[in-house]
Amino acid sequence: MSAVPAGLATDQQPPMTVPLRYVLVGFAFLLAGGGVGLANVAGVAPGLARLAHVHLLLAGWVCLTIMGAMTQFVPVWSNVPVHSRRLANLALALVAVGVAGLAGAFLATSTHWIHGFGGLLVLGIWTFAYNLARTLPPVREFDATEAHFAFALACFVVLAALGFVLAFDLSMSVLPFAGVTRTQVVGAHATLAVFGAILATVFGALYQLATMFTQTEVAGRDQLLANAEYAYPAGVVALTTGRLFAIRPLAVAGGLVTAAGALAFAVLLAKKLYEGRVERTPMLTRYAVVAVALAAWSPLAAREWIASPLARDALFGPTAGVHLLFVGVVGFVVMGSLYHVVPFIVWVHRYSDRLGFEPVPMIDDLYDDRVAAADGLLVTLGAVTLILGQAGVAPAPASLAGGVALGVGFVAFTANLVGVVYRHGRVLPERFHSQPENAD
Repeated sequence: MSAVPAGLATDQQPPMTVPLRYVLVGFAFLLAGGGVGLANVAGVAPGLARLAHVHLLLAGWVCLTIMGAMTQFVPVWSNVPVHSRRLANLALALVAVGVAGLAGAFLATSTHWIHGFGGLLVLGIWTFAYNLARTLPPVREFDATEAHFAFALACFVVLAALGFVLAFDLSMSVLPFAGVTRTQVVGAHATLAVFGAILATVFGALYQLATMFTQTEVAGRDQLLANAEYAYPAGVVALTTGRLFAIRPLAVAGGLVTAAGALAFAVLLAKKLYEGRVERTPMLTRYAVVAVALAAWSPLAAREWIASPLARDALFGPTAGVHLLFVGVVGFVVMGSLYHVVPFIVWVHRYSDRLGFEPVPMIDDLYDDRVAAADGLLVTLGAVTLILGQAGVAPAPASLAGGVALGVGFVAFTANLVGVVYRHGRVLPERFHSQPENAD
Protein backbone atom coordinates (compact mmCIF):
# COMPACT_ATOMS: atom_id res chain seq x y z
CA MET A 1 0.00 0.00 0.00
CA SER A 2 1.12 3.55 -0.65
CA ALA A 3 2.77 5.54 2.01
CA VAL A 4 3.15 9.30 2.15
CA PRO A 5 6.43 10.15 0.41
CA ALA A 6 9.05 11.67 2.65
CA GLY A 7 11.01 14.84 1.99
CA LEU A 8 8.21 16.89 0.43
CA ALA A 9 7.76 20.51 1.53
CA THR A 10 4.11 20.11 2.46
CA ASP A 11 4.24 23.25 4.62
CA GLN A 12 4.49 25.34 1.44
CA GLN A 13 1.33 24.04 -0.18
CA PRO A 14 -1.99 25.89 -0.34
CA PRO A 15 -5.00 24.38 1.49
CA MET A 16 -5.83 21.14 -0.22
CA THR A 17 -9.38 22.23 -0.95
CA VAL A 18 -7.87 24.24 -3.82
CA PRO A 19 -6.71 21.30 -5.98
CA LEU A 20 -9.63 19.20 -4.79
CA ARG A 21 -12.06 21.76 -6.23
CA TYR A 22 -10.23 21.63 -9.56
CA VAL A 23 -10.40 17.83 -9.61
CA LEU A 24 -14.09 17.62 -8.69
CA VAL A 25 -15.09 20.22 -11.28
CA GLY A 26 -12.91 18.34 -13.76
CA PHE A 27 -14.86 15.15 -13.03
CA ALA A 28 -18.07 16.94 -14.03
CA PHE A 29 -16.52 17.92 -17.36
CA LEU A 30 -15.27 14.35 -17.87
CA LEU A 31 -18.79 12.97 -17.57
CA ALA A 32 -20.24 15.74 -19.72
CA GLY A 33 -17.57 15.24 -22.39
CA GLY A 34 -18.13 11.50 -22.38
CA GLY A 35 -21.87 12.01 -22.82
CA VAL A 36 -21.41 14.41 -25.74
CA GLY A 37 -18.87 12.06 -27.34
CA LEU A 38 -21.22 9.10 -27.05
CA ALA A 39 -24.07 11.14 -28.53
CA ASN A 40 -21.78 12.18 -31.37
CA VAL A 41 -20.84 8.55 -32.13
CA ALA A 42 -24.56 7.69 -32.15
CA GLY A 43 -25.21 10.60 -34.54
CA VAL A 44 -27.68 12.43 -32.28
CA ALA A 45 -25.52 15.29 -30.96
CA PRO A 46 -26.50 18.81 -32.13
CA GLY A 47 -24.38 21.64 -33.48
CA LEU A 48 -20.59 21.54 -33.34
CA ALA A 49 -20.61 18.44 -31.14
CA ARG A 50 -17.06 17.37 -31.93
CA LEU A 51 -15.64 20.72 -30.78
CA ALA A 52 -17.79 20.59 -27.64
CA HIS A 53 -16.58 17.05 -26.93
CA VAL A 54 -12.91 17.94 -27.37
CA HIS A 55 -13.08 21.09 -25.24
CA LEU A 56 -15.05 19.43 -22.43
CA LEU A 57 -12.48 16.65 -22.16
CA LEU A 58 -9.23 18.52 -22.86
CA ALA A 59 -9.91 22.06 -21.62
CA GLY A 60 -12.38 20.86 -18.99
CA TRP A 61 -11.24 17.58 -17.49
CA VAL A 62 -7.56 17.28 -18.44
CA CYS A 63 -6.52 20.93 -18.18
CA LEU A 64 -8.43 21.59 -14.96
CA THR A 65 -6.87 18.49 -13.41
CA ILE A 66 -3.43 19.63 -14.56
CA MET A 67 -4.03 23.15 -13.25
CA GLY A 68 -5.14 21.88 -9.86
CA ALA A 69 -2.23 19.46 -9.60
CA MET A 70 0.33 22.10 -10.57
CA THR A 71 -1.14 24.61 -8.11
CA GLN A 72 -0.80 22.03 -5.35
CA PHE A 73 2.48 20.32 -6.11
CA VAL A 74 4.71 23.04 -7.59
CA PRO A 75 5.06 24.52 -4.08
CA VAL A 76 5.66 21.01 -2.70
CA TRP A 77 8.27 19.97 -5.27
CA SER A 78 9.99 23.35 -5.52
CA ASN A 79 9.84 24.23 -1.82
CA VAL A 80 8.38 27.67 -2.54
CA PRO A 81 5.12 29.27 -1.36
CA VAL A 82 2.27 29.51 -3.83
CA HIS A 83 2.05 33.07 -5.12
CA SER A 84 -1.70 33.59 -4.52
CA ARG A 85 -4.50 31.34 -3.35
CA ARG A 86 -7.07 33.91 -4.44
CA LEU A 87 -5.77 33.83 -8.00
CA ALA A 88 -5.88 30.01 -7.93
CA ASN A 89 -9.57 30.09 -6.99
CA LEU A 90 -10.30 32.87 -9.51
CA ALA A 91 -8.65 30.88 -12.31
CA LEU A 92 -10.82 27.85 -11.48
CA ALA A 93 -14.02 29.90 -11.60
CA LEU A 94 -13.13 31.59 -14.90
CA VAL A 95 -12.05 28.37 -16.62
CA ALA A 96 -15.04 26.38 -15.36
CA VAL A 97 -17.57 28.99 -16.55
CA GLY A 98 -15.62 29.50 -19.78
CA VAL A 99 -15.48 25.80 -20.70
CA ALA A 100 -19.11 25.12 -19.77
CA GLY A 101 -20.35 28.14 -21.70
CA LEU A 102 -18.09 27.42 -24.66
CA ALA A 103 -19.32 23.82 -24.93
CA GLY A 104 -22.92 24.99 -24.74
CA ALA A 105 -22.29 27.61 -27.42
CA PHE A 106 -20.70 24.97 -29.68
CA LEU A 107 -23.72 22.72 -29.29
CA ALA A 108 -26.08 25.63 -29.95
CA THR A 109 -23.86 26.92 -32.80
CA SER A 110 -23.99 30.40 -31.26
CA THR A 111 -20.94 32.20 -32.63
CA HIS A 112 -21.21 35.30 -30.43
CA TRP A 113 -21.43 33.25 -27.25
CA ILE A 114 -18.50 31.15 -28.45
CA HIS A 115 -16.08 34.06 -28.34
CA GLY A 116 -17.81 35.53 -25.27
CA PHE A 117 -17.23 32.44 -23.14
CA GLY A 118 -13.92 31.90 -24.93
CA GLY A 119 -12.78 35.22 -23.50
CA LEU A 120 -13.53 34.03 -19.96
CA LEU A 121 -11.58 30.85 -20.65
CA VAL A 122 -8.59 32.87 -21.85
CA LEU A 123 -8.66 35.07 -18.75
CA GLY A 124 -8.80 31.99 -16.54
CA ILE A 125 -5.87 30.31 -18.25
CA TRP A 126 -3.78 33.48 -18.18
CA THR A 127 -4.57 33.97 -14.48
CA PHE A 128 -3.44 30.42 -13.75
CA ALA A 129 -0.27 30.81 -15.85
CA TYR A 130 0.64 34.09 -14.13
CA ASN A 131 0.09 32.62 -10.67
CA LEU A 132 2.23 29.55 -11.37
CA ALA A 133 4.94 31.54 -13.16
CA ARG A 134 5.26 33.70 -10.05
CA THR A 135 5.36 30.54 -7.92
CA LEU A 136 8.15 28.73 -9.79
CA PRO A 137 11.72 29.29 -8.57
CA PRO A 138 14.27 31.24 -10.68
CA VAL A 139 15.14 29.66 -14.04
CA ARG A 140 18.71 28.87 -12.96
CA GLU A 141 17.32 26.58 -10.25
CA PHE A 142 14.99 24.55 -12.50
CA ASP A 143 15.11 20.77 -12.45
CA ALA A 144 13.56 18.62 -15.21
CA THR A 145 10.06 18.88 -13.75
CA GLU A 146 10.15 22.64 -13.30
CA ALA A 147 11.59 23.20 -16.78
CA HIS A 148 8.77 21.17 -18.35
CA PHE A 149 6.20 23.03 -16.28
CA ALA A 150 7.60 26.42 -17.33
CA PHE A 151 7.42 25.40 -20.98
CA ALA A 152 3.85 24.14 -20.48
CA LEU A 153 2.83 27.47 -18.92
CA ALA A 154 4.20 29.36 -21.93
CA CYS A 155 2.20 27.05 -24.19
CA PHE A 156 -0.95 27.70 -22.13
CA VAL A 157 -0.55 31.45 -22.65
CA VAL A 158 -0.08 31.26 -26.43
CA LEU A 159 -2.68 28.56 -27.12
CA ALA A 160 -5.31 30.53 -25.18
CA ALA A 161 -4.64 33.58 -27.35
CA LEU A 162 -4.84 31.53 -30.55
CA GLY A 163 -8.03 29.90 -29.32
CA PHE A 164 -9.65 33.29 -28.75
CA VAL A 165 -8.65 34.40 -32.25
CA LEU A 166 -10.30 31.26 -33.65
CA ALA A 167 -13.46 31.90 -31.64
CA PHE A 168 -13.61 35.54 -32.73
CA ASP A 169 -13.02 34.54 -36.35
CA LEU A 170 -16.22 32.50 -36.38
CA SER A 171 -18.27 35.70 -36.37
CA MET A 172 -15.90 38.42 -37.60
CA SER A 173 -13.62 36.59 -40.08
CA VAL A 174 -10.42 38.31 -38.94
CA LEU A 175 -7.85 35.73 -40.06
CA PRO A 176 -7.63 36.70 -43.75
CA PHE A 177 -6.36 40.11 -42.64
CA ALA A 178 -3.60 38.40 -40.60
CA GLY A 179 -2.32 36.55 -43.65
CA VAL A 180 -2.96 33.06 -42.27
CA THR A 181 -5.77 30.60 -42.81
CA ARG A 182 -8.04 29.14 -40.17
CA THR A 183 -6.57 25.69 -40.79
CA GLN A 184 -3.08 27.01 -40.00
CA VAL A 185 -4.17 28.62 -36.72
CA VAL A 186 -6.15 25.52 -35.73
CA GLY A 187 -3.03 23.43 -36.33
CA ALA A 188 -0.87 25.67 -34.15
CA HIS A 189 -3.53 25.91 -31.42
CA ALA A 190 -4.07 22.15 -31.25
CA THR A 191 -0.33 21.43 -31.30
CA LEU A 192 0.38 23.74 -28.38
CA ALA A 193 -2.61 22.43 -26.43
CA VAL A 194 -1.87 18.71 -26.71
CA PHE A 195 1.90 18.49 -27.13
CA GLY A 196 2.82 21.65 -25.25
CA ALA A 197 0.45 22.35 -22.36
CA ILE A 198 -0.73 18.78 -21.71
CA LEU A 199 2.07 16.37 -22.65
CA ALA A 200 4.89 18.63 -21.42
CA THR A 201 3.14 18.78 -18.03
CA VAL A 202 2.65 15.01 -18.08
CA PHE A 203 6.33 14.38 -18.82
CA GLY A 204 7.45 16.84 -16.16
CA ALA A 205 5.19 15.35 -13.51
CA LEU A 206 6.20 11.77 -14.34
CA TYR A 207 9.88 12.61 -13.90
CA GLN A 208 8.92 13.04 -10.24
CA LEU A 209 6.02 10.65 -9.76
CA ALA A 210 7.35 7.63 -11.66
CA THR A 211 10.70 7.68 -9.87
CA MET A 212 9.17 8.53 -6.49
CA PHE A 213 6.65 5.70 -6.50
CA THR A 214 8.91 3.07 -8.06
CA GLN A 215 11.74 4.07 -5.69
CA THR A 216 14.14 4.50 -8.61
CA GLU A 217 16.07 7.40 -10.07
CA VAL A 218 17.20 8.68 -13.47
CA ALA A 219 20.90 7.85 -13.48
CA GLY A 220 23.61 6.30 -15.64
CA ARG A 221 22.35 5.28 -19.08
CA ASP A 222 18.92 6.64 -18.22
CA GLN A 223 20.37 10.10 -18.71
CA LEU A 224 20.81 9.39 -22.43
CA LEU A 225 17.06 8.86 -22.74
CA ALA A 226 16.39 11.96 -20.64
CA ASN A 227 18.72 14.02 -22.83
CA ALA A 228 16.86 12.84 -25.94
CA GLU A 229 13.55 13.80 -24.35
CA TYR A 230 14.87 17.27 -23.42
CA ALA A 231 14.71 18.16 -27.15
CA TYR A 232 10.94 17.59 -27.03
CA PRO A 233 9.99 21.27 -26.31
CA ALA A 234 12.09 22.45 -29.27
CA GLY A 235 10.27 19.94 -31.46
CA VAL A 236 6.88 21.22 -30.30
CA VAL A 237 7.87 24.83 -31.03
CA ALA A 238 9.12 23.90 -34.51
CA LEU A 239 6.01 21.83 -35.29
CA THR A 240 3.75 24.66 -34.08
CA THR A 241 5.61 27.32 -36.07
CA GLY A 242 5.70 25.17 -39.19
CA ARG A 243 1.95 24.59 -39.01
CA LEU A 244 1.12 28.24 -38.23
CA PHE A 245 3.05 29.59 -41.22
CA ALA A 246 2.64 26.51 -43.48
CA ILE A 247 6.40 25.79 -43.59
CA ARG A 248 6.42 22.09 -44.40
CA PRO A 249 10.15 21.30 -43.85
CA LEU A 250 10.04 22.98 -40.42
CA ALA A 251 6.87 21.08 -39.49
CA VAL A 252 8.44 17.77 -40.58
CA ALA A 253 11.58 18.44 -38.54
CA GLY A 254 9.55 19.52 -35.52
CA GLY A 255 7.27 16.50 -35.80
CA LEU A 256 10.21 14.09 -35.91
CA VAL A 257 11.87 15.67 -32.87
CA THR A 258 8.55 15.69 -30.99
CA ALA A 259 7.90 12.03 -31.77
CA ALA A 260 11.49 11.04 -30.93
CA GLY A 261 11.31 12.86 -27.59
CA ALA A 262 8.01 11.17 -26.76
CA LEU A 263 9.45 7.75 -27.65
CA ALA A 264 12.54 8.37 -25.49
CA PHE A 265 10.29 9.27 -22.57
CA ALA A 266 8.13 6.17 -23.13
CA VAL A 267 11.22 3.94 -22.94
CA LEU A 268 12.47 5.77 -19.84
CA LEU A 269 9.10 5.43 -18.12
CA ALA A 270 8.87 1.72 -18.98
CA LYS A 271 12.40 1.19 -17.66
CA LYS A 272 11.59 2.85 -14.32
CA LEU A 273 8.40 0.80 -13.96
CA TYR A 274 10.33 -2.40 -14.72
CA GLU A 275 13.10 -1.57 -12.25
CA GLY A 276 10.70 -0.71 -9.46
CA ARG A 277 10.37 -3.29 -6.73
CA VAL A 278 7.19 -2.00 -5.15
CA GLU A 279 3.64 -3.25 -4.88
CA ARG A 280 1.57 -2.52 -7.97
CA THR A 281 -1.13 0.11 -7.54
CA PRO A 282 -3.78 1.49 -9.93
CA MET A 283 -1.46 4.44 -10.48
CA LEU A 284 1.54 2.35 -11.57
CA THR A 285 -0.63 -0.02 -13.62
CA ARG A 286 -2.03 2.91 -15.58
CA TYR A 287 1.45 4.37 -16.01
CA ALA A 288 2.44 1.07 -17.63
CA VAL A 289 -0.41 1.50 -20.12
CA VAL A 290 0.86 5.03 -20.78
CA ALA A 291 4.36 3.75 -21.57
CA VAL A 292 3.02 1.16 -24.03
CA ALA A 293 0.56 3.54 -25.69
CA LEU A 294 3.16 6.32 -26.03
CA ALA A 295 5.73 3.92 -27.48
CA ALA A 296 3.15 2.67 -30.01
CA TRP A 297 1.92 6.15 -30.95
CA SER A 298 5.32 7.82 -31.46
CA PRO A 299 6.53 5.96 -34.60
CA LEU A 300 3.04 6.10 -36.12
CA ALA A 301 2.97 9.86 -35.61
CA ALA A 302 6.48 10.27 -37.03
CA ARG A 303 5.49 8.40 -40.19
CA GLU A 304 2.33 10.45 -40.58
CA TRP A 305 4.12 13.77 -40.05
CA ILE A 306 6.81 12.92 -42.61
CA ALA A 307 4.08 12.41 -45.20
CA SER A 308 1.67 15.23 -44.31
CA PRO A 309 2.59 17.36 -41.27
CA LEU A 310 0.24 20.22 -42.27
CA ALA A 311 -2.86 18.11 -42.94
CA ARG A 312 -5.87 18.60 -40.65
CA ASP A 313 -6.27 14.82 -40.31
CA ALA A 314 -2.65 14.51 -39.15
CA LEU A 315 -2.85 17.00 -36.27
CA PHE A 316 -2.25 14.30 -33.67
CA GLY A 317 -0.60 11.70 -35.86
CA PRO A 318 -2.61 8.99 -37.65
CA THR A 319 -6.39 9.15 -37.41
CA ALA A 320 -6.49 5.65 -35.94
CA GLY A 321 -4.05 6.78 -33.25
CA VAL A 322 -6.12 9.65 -31.86
CA HIS A 323 -7.64 7.54 -29.07
CA LEU A 324 -4.26 5.87 -28.54
CA LEU A 325 -2.89 9.30 -27.65
CA PHE A 326 -5.86 10.84 -25.87
CA VAL A 327 -7.07 7.80 -23.93
CA GLY A 328 -4.00 5.57 -23.79
CA VAL A 329 -1.56 8.33 -22.88
CA VAL A 330 -3.36 11.45 -21.60
CA GLY A 331 -6.41 9.70 -20.11
CA PHE A 332 -4.50 6.96 -18.34
CA VAL A 333 -1.84 9.25 -16.90
CA VAL A 334 -4.51 11.55 -15.48
CA MET A 335 -6.51 8.61 -14.13
CA GLY A 336 -3.42 6.99 -12.66
CA SER A 337 -2.26 10.20 -11.00
CA LEU A 338 -5.70 10.93 -9.56
CA TYR A 339 -5.81 7.45 -8.03
CA HIS A 340 -3.02 8.71 -5.80
CA VAL A 341 -3.63 12.46 -5.62
CA VAL A 342 -7.26 12.42 -4.43
CA PRO A 343 -6.77 9.76 -1.72
CA PHE A 344 -3.49 11.48 -0.72
CA ILE A 345 -5.21 14.85 -0.24
CA VAL A 346 -8.00 13.29 1.81
CA TRP A 347 -5.62 11.08 3.82
CA VAL A 348 -3.32 13.94 4.83
CA HIS A 349 -6.16 16.00 6.29
CA ARG A 350 -8.26 13.16 7.64
CA TYR A 351 -5.74 10.73 9.07
CA SER A 352 -2.17 12.10 9.10
CA ASP A 353 -2.40 13.63 12.58
CA ARG A 354 -3.66 10.28 13.95
CA LEU A 355 -0.68 8.32 12.64
CA GLY A 356 1.15 6.67 15.52
CA PHE A 357 -1.73 7.19 17.95
CA GLU A 358 -4.35 4.85 16.49
CA PRO A 359 -4.75 2.49 13.51
CA VAL A 360 -5.30 4.43 10.29
CA PRO A 361 -5.86 3.25 6.72
CA MET A 362 -3.19 3.58 4.10
CA ILE A 363 -3.75 5.83 1.08
CA ASP A 364 -4.71 2.98 -1.26
CA ASP A 365 -7.22 1.65 1.28
CA LEU A 366 -9.48 4.66 0.75
CA TYR A 367 -10.81 3.60 -2.66
CA ASP A 368 -12.35 0.32 -3.89
CA ASP A 369 -9.75 -1.92 -5.59
CA ARG A 370 -12.43 -3.86 -7.46
CA VAL A 371 -13.93 -0.72 -9.00
CA ALA A 372 -10.43 0.49 -9.90
CA ALA A 373 -9.73 -2.77 -11.72
CA ALA A 374 -13.10 -2.63 -13.47
CA ASP A 375 -12.76 0.95 -14.67
CA GLY A 376 -9.25 0.25 -15.95
CA LEU A 377 -10.49 -2.76 -17.92
CA LEU A 378 -13.51 -0.91 -19.33
CA VAL A 379 -11.50 2.11 -20.44
CA THR A 380 -8.85 -0.12 -22.01
CA LEU A 381 -11.41 -2.21 -23.91
CA GLY A 382 -13.30 0.90 -24.98
CA ALA A 383 -10.16 2.61 -26.27
CA VAL A 384 -8.96 -0.50 -28.15
CA THR A 385 -12.37 -0.93 -29.78
CA LEU A 386 -12.51 2.71 -30.86
CA ILE A 387 -8.97 2.51 -32.26
CA LEU A 388 -9.89 -0.59 -34.28
CA GLY A 389 -13.01 1.17 -35.48
CA GLN A 390 -11.04 4.22 -36.63
CA ALA A 391 -8.58 1.93 -38.41
CA GLY A 392 -11.47 0.27 -40.29
CA VAL A 393 -10.86 -3.09 -38.66
CA ALA A 394 -13.99 -3.10 -36.48
CA PRO A 395 -17.51 -2.30 -37.79
CA ALA A 396 -19.41 0.83 -36.82
CA PRO A 397 -21.53 -0.91 -34.10
CA ALA A 398 -18.29 -2.00 -32.42
CA SER A 399 -17.19 1.65 -32.24
CA LEU A 400 -20.46 2.52 -30.51
CA ALA A 401 -19.95 -0.35 -28.06
CA GLY A 402 -16.42 0.90 -27.41
CA GLY A 403 -17.76 4.37 -26.71
CA VAL A 404 -20.25 2.94 -24.23
CA ALA A 405 -17.51 0.91 -22.47
CA LEU A 406 -15.33 4.00 -22.31
CA GLY A 407 -18.16 6.07 -20.85
CA VAL A 408 -19.05 3.43 -18.23
CA GLY A 409 -15.38 3.14 -17.28
CA PHE A 410 -15.09 6.88 -16.75
CA VAL A 411 -18.28 6.91 -14.67
CA ALA A 412 -16.93 4.09 -12.47
CA PHE A 413 -13.59 5.88 -12.10
CA THR A 414 -15.31 9.13 -11.14
CA ALA A 415 -17.65 7.40 -8.67
CA ASN A 416 -14.74 5.60 -7.01
CA LEU A 417 -12.78 8.78 -6.31
CA VAL A 418 -15.77 10.95 -5.48
CA GLY A 419 -16.66 8.18 -3.01
CA VAL A 420 -13.27 8.70 -1.34
CA VAL A 421 -14.09 12.35 -0.76
CA TYR A 422 -17.61 11.55 0.45
CA ARG A 423 -16.69 8.71 2.81
CA HIS A 424 -13.43 10.03 4.22
CA GLY A 425 -13.34 13.74 3.50
CA ARG A 426 -16.59 15.11 4.83
CA VAL A 427 -14.71 16.80 7.68
CA LEU A 428 -12.41 18.65 5.27
CA PRO A 429 -14.27 21.96 5.06
CA GLU A 430 -14.24 22.52 8.83
CA ARG A 431 -10.57 21.65 9.11
CA PHE A 432 -9.60 23.82 6.19
CA HIS A 433 -11.49 26.81 7.47
CA SER A 434 -9.45 26.59 10.64
CA GLN A 435 -6.19 27.05 8.74
CA PRO A 436 -4.76 30.57 8.46
CA GLU A 437 -4.44 32.03 4.97
CA ASN A 438 -1.12 33.35 3.73
CA ALA A 439 -1.09 36.89 2.43
CA ASP A 440 -1.13 37.14 -1.32
